[in-house]
Amino acid sequence: MSESTSPEIKEEGDKLNPKLIAFDILYGAVKGLSGLFFKAFMDLKIEGKDNIPLRGKAILTTITPNIIRDMLIIAQVSGRKIHFMLDPKLMKHQIAGPVLKSLGMIRGTESKEDTEPIEKIFEILNEKGDLVGMTPESRHDHEVQVKSMAAIIKFAIAGDAPIIPIAIFTEKTKILNMFNGDGIKVKIGTPLRVEKRLNREKHRAERYELAEDIINIIDSLKEIPESEEGNNN
Repeated sequence: MSESTSPEIKEEGDKLNPKLIAFDILYGAVKGLSGLFFKAFMDLKIEGKDNIPLRGKAILTTITPNIIRDMLIIAQVSGRKIHFMLDPKLMKHQIAGPVLKSLGMIRGTESKEDTEPIEKIFEILNEKGDLVGMTPESRHDHEVQVKSMAAIIKFAIAGDAPIIPIAIFTEKTKILNMFNGDGIKVKIGTPLRVEKRLNREKHRAERYELAEDIINIIDSLKEIPESEEGNNN
């Protein structure tokens, strides 16, 4: 009897872990406050929320010029918690690092031998079935962006998770319905399932082609139809 009930007791204990509850409250507070700011002062609009699963794992990706800003924006696309993999240097920052870790963020790998972050990502995807954000930075040249996206594809295959492309861009709008300014628009693309064979070295070229395609999809999501352009003028 005690053996059959102990897992339930442990599970309940995990759920009531004060530290985890505090981290979730912090994540909710930061998400809520940043959401209010983006909606009030940047007229944040999100299109395609239905493409984010209500349950189950997925990898969310974009090409970002500002990882912290875009992390806070992507957090708004779902009521679920999203764990982002961030630059190791950022995660080691004396002030920002502990805060980001408390928000559930994970540092990126520092070398081929550094497997701890990889194991953490797979734990989030496979054991918890949660959402992960992995966003190559636009400050890198195109070749590096493609290489980073190809690495994300390998994560998706190993974690059996779809990749969801997201575009974040600005458009002319009225801030607070009063002032002309630049608003933020988010477009969420259709989830992409990746063939497992692309994880093999002999299909490396195809994997990189798909990485290029995903970057192009993100760019295409930023295109505003002529009818919308006319409405914005």
